[in-house]
Amino acid sequence: MVVEEKDFTPKDGFVVYTRKKLYESQLEVVLKLYQPLIGTASFSLYALLRTMIQPDLQLSRRKMHSELFDLLDIGLQSFYEARCKLEAIGLLRTFEQNDELGKLIIYEIQEPQEPENFFTDDLLRSLLLETVGERIFKELQTYFFFSPINKTKAVETTKHFLEVFTVQPQTLNEGRNLIDAKQAPMYKSKIKQSSNLDEEFLKQLIDHSFIDSKQVFDNYQRLTAANAVYGLDELVLLNLLEEAANIATNQVDFDLFWKLVHDKFSKQDSKPVLATNTDKKTENTVNKKQKIMKSEDQELLDASKAYAPAEFLQELKREQGSFVTSSERNVIEWIVQKNLFQADIINILIHYMIVDRGMATLNRAFFEAVIADWSQKKISTPEEAMIQVRTFNAPKKNTKYVQTKGYVGKKIVQKEKLPEWAKTEHVSENESTWSKEKQEQLKKRLSRFKKKID
Repeated sequence: MVVEEKDFTPKDGFVVYTRKKLYESQLEVVLKLYQPLIGTASFSLYALLRTMIQPDLQLSRRKMHSELFDLLDIGLQSFYEARCKLEAIGLLRTFEQNDELGKLIIYEIQEPQEPENFFTDDLLRSLLLETVGERIFKELQTYFFFSPINKTKAVETTKHFLEVFTVQPQTLNEGRNLIDAKQAPMYKSKIKQSSNLDEEFLKQLIDHSFIDSKQVFDNYQRLTAANAVYGLDELVLLNLLEEAANIATNQVDFDLFWKLVHDKFSKQDSKPVLATNTDKKTENTVNKKQKIMKSEDQELLDASKAYAPAEFLQELKREQGSFVTSSERNVIEWIVQKNLFQADIINILIHYMIVDRGMATLNRAFFEAVIADWSQKKISTPEEAMIQVRTFNAPKKNTKYVQTKGYVGKKIVQKEKLPEWAKTEHVSENESTWSKEKQEQLKKRLSRFKKKID
C-alpha cells in the first residue's frame, strides 16, 4: 500500500478519546485476528493510542505527532500508512480541524469486533483466510471457539433473572431517562424477534419525509417496541414521528412520540365492541378439525398470532367493559423489550390471566413469576404455552392427579411440582367471571375480527 499525506507534519497536534471504556482483553482479539491483516506497525500504533485516551477530552491538552514517531521508532510515511490500515479495518476514526493553536487531529479509538462477529463478517473472514491460510485460520477458530460438551442427560437448573432480583417499574423508567441520548445507539438491542417491522420500507418512507433519518434509526429500538407492543405499522409510525418532530430542526422528540403512541392506544379503548354473528356452518367446519388442541383453542392460537400484546389485552378488557391501565401497559412494554418471548406466547399468558383466572388487571408479580417459569422451561411456541396453562389451570389444590380441560374423566399423573405461580394461594377466591360459553365466543371473535391470518 502506498499512500501519501502532503499536509501532515510531525508538529501537528493530536488528542485521543473513545466513547466507552476499552478492556485489555480486547487487545488479545486485535493481536490474534487483526494483527495478521494490518501488520505490526499498525498494531503497535493501536496499542499505543489506547494508552493516551483522555477520559475527559480537552482539545487544549494536545501532543505533537513527533512524540508518536519517537515512541514507535518510525517515520511520517510509515506512521501514516499504519494509521490508514487502522482506519480501513475499523479500529480507528480520524477527524481534523484547525484552531488558534494550529492543526489538530482527533483520534477516536474503536473497539474490535467480537470473535463471533469477526468470523461472520464476509470481508474480515475472507481477508484473514487469504492472509494466513486455511491451517492457521482453523487454528484461530479453535482458539476462540471451544467444542460443546454433551448435555443431553443433564437438566438445566439455572435461575432466571426475575427469580433472584426484583426491579420496580419506576426504576426502569428512571434508568431510561439517565441514558444520554447521544449514547443511546450503544444500548440498542440486537434482537428484534418480537417486531415484524419492514425496516427497508420504513426507511423509504422516512427518506421521503422531512424528519432526520439518522436520528430516527439511532432510536430504532423504540420503533420496534411500538410495533411489537401496540401493533403500529410503518405508516402509522411515520405519522406519529412527524407529529412528534420539530419542523425547525427535523429532530423527533421521542418522549412526545411515546406519549402520542399511548394516546392513540388509549383512544381505541373508547371504540365500541364490534358485533359478530354466529355462523353455524363455520362452527361445524371448525368442529371437524381433530387435532391435539380443541377447535376453540386453535381459534385462540390464531388470535394470539394476529394481535400485538397491547391490542390483544385491549380486546379482552373491552369485552369486560373495562380498559387497559397504564401499569398494564408498562408490564407489556417491559416483557416485549426483554425479548424473552414472541408476542403470541405473551398473548396466551394474557388470556390465561384475564380470562381463565378472571383477574381484573395484569398483576405484575404474578406475570413475572409465570415469565420466569416459562423461561426456565424453554417455552418457545404458543402451543407449548397453552399446554403449560392447561397443565396448571384445572387443579385448585396441589394434588397427585390433574384433570385436563380437554380430556374430561381421564386422570393424568402429575409428575412435576407445581410452580409458585400455579399454587392455590395464587388463585383468586372466586372462579373466573368468564363462562365457558363466553370464553368460546370471545376466542371466535378474536380470531375473526379486525385482522386476518394469512
